[in-house]
Amino acid sequence: MTKSKKQLREQHAAREAAEANTARLETCNDAYTSGAFHYLRFLVHLLAAAQFSYGIYYYLFKLYWPKGLHEEEELKTRWGGKFKYLTFLDVVLQAIYHTVALLNDLFGDNSVTGVSKSLLRRLRDYFFATFAFPIAHNVATSFWVIYLWDRELIFPAELDAIFPSWLNHVVHTNVALLAIMDLFTCFRHYPSRLAGVTGNAAFMILYVIWVHIVKYFSGVWVYPLLEVLSMPLRFVMFGGLVGLSLVCYFVGEFINNIVWAPEFKLLHQKKVKQG
Repeated sequence: MTKSKKQLREQHAAREAAEANTARLETCNDAYTSGAFHYLRFLVHLLAAAQFSYGIYYYLFKLYWPKGLHEEEELKTRWGGKFKYLTFLDVVLQAIYHTVALLNDLFGDNSVTGVSKSLLRRLRDYFFATFAFPIAHNVATSFWVIYLWDRELIFPAELDAIFPSWLNHVVHTNVALLAIMDLFTCFRHYPSRLAGVTGNAAFMILYVIWVHIVKYFSGVWVYPLLEVLSMPLRFVMFGGLVGLSLVCYFVGEFINNIVWAPEFKLLHQKKVKQG
């Protein structure tokens, strides 16, 4: 049976729409994977990986306590040392993430596409969504809120002579700022809610357990704030810490969907037209 003129016009219009959609995607990918945008993304990852790696090195090998604090130094090196602080663990996470992102820039896939076949790309997207973005903003938010309320509860003034201000901002400020810059320069698909939320919550719950292990063996809470809180309030604080991390996860997902909404729309239209 021959097709009517109306059917032919509809098919022609659908074909033209699909071609236009493909052309917009190709234009978007050209702008995204080459030129100034490409170099900006690479520069962000390179500087971030170098900065956080040096911060870890300085944190581990260049921070020395004054002579009058030998007992405190000995305590802080037992049962996890600096690895018992969420701040330090977060810097390690950021260094790992930006190194993976840098490797993806060099050898992986940065195109605006559906689920990528690149393992580096999939690892980068999951690690950012589940750990890098939410933990960075959890650390930055909780630290600066408590610091402005009463710094002695989280970062006593005596640490100013030991902990340089530039390192303080690297581990408590730049982690969040660079995560935001990364969100605006890297197109990504967030993982399924189940996979992302489960990974994020599991990390934070394991950290809470780790804090209690340190307390059991050292006899001292990791943070001075925990010393002045009653047991019920400590449970509230730990619950709030896990809850804040989950809130940061959903905020990151929400912002990502807004920033990359045009690209997601083009991909959805392409998928619909392909059947």
